[in-house]
Amino acid sequence: SIKLKDGNKIFAKKIILATGGTSRPETGSTGDGFKWLLELEHTIVPTNEALVPIALKIKGEDSWVKALSGVTLKDIKLSTFQNNAKQEVHRGKILFTHFGISGPTVLNMSKDVGELLKYGEVEIRLDLLPSLDYGMMNEKLQELFKIDDKKKIKNSLGSLIPSALVSPTLALAKIDEEKINNAVSREERLKLIEIIKGIPLHVDHLLGSDKAVVSSGGVELTEVDFKTMQSKIVENLYLIGDVLNIDRPSGGYSLQLCWTTGWVAGSSV
Repeated sequence: SIKLKDGNKIFAKKIILATGGTSRPETGSTGDGFKWLLELEHTIVPTNEALVPIALKIKGEDSWVKALSGVTLKDIKLSTFQNNAKQEVHRGKILFTHFGISGPTVLNMSKDVGELLKYGEVEIRLDLLPSLDYGMMNEKLQELFKIDDKKKIKNSLGSLIPSALVSPTLALAKIDEEKINNAVSREERLKLIEIIKGIPLHVDHLLGSDKAVVSSGGVELTEVDFKTMQSKIVENLYLIGDVLNIDRPSGGYSLQLCWTTGWVAGSSV
């Protein structure tokens, strides 16, 4: 039986628990299901935001990011660093926002970033042209500066990198955007390559559960029969969706998890 707040009871032969995790609490995913399951002696792996946007230090080193809010880059590479040591590398899309960065690639790396933040500061380096190595980039720039030798660098660089990134890239490389291409020194060209291949982004924090797509954690999987989704602890109790401790990437996998486990449970009751 289920006892409601008003004291009434609902009697059922079998119960499916689909209370979700702790992300997007405004939709009802407030974590209440985990409290109930703990009382029923289930093991709950602590929950945390799993797929969530990343806030940068836009009041400090990354103040330039705010001006790019709404800009999407489709094929980039993001590498995480801690204490100058490379940690993880992800390739895909990125969306700049008023607080930092988002998009599928960012969401998928956010859990790892959250773990790193427990041990210190995290830097993400954005490679605008992951298909070109440093040597190829050097050739591209030399060719560009030769063809457009009388043009200002700000008017030429947009043919190589996204136009929205031209001004911040030159600023980070400490190159005057009004400079004529034939006046760019070798040292400036090499610094420009370094920035294009690794624009530094400084992580401030992850956004909270109200912005997370899904949360990690949930019921220990060894306590669930996946043939039926029935609890191995409580007979006739079925557990589905985000109450389960199953990590998954962005891209429809969370919906598929809910649909599939819900179908299995519904077919079993």
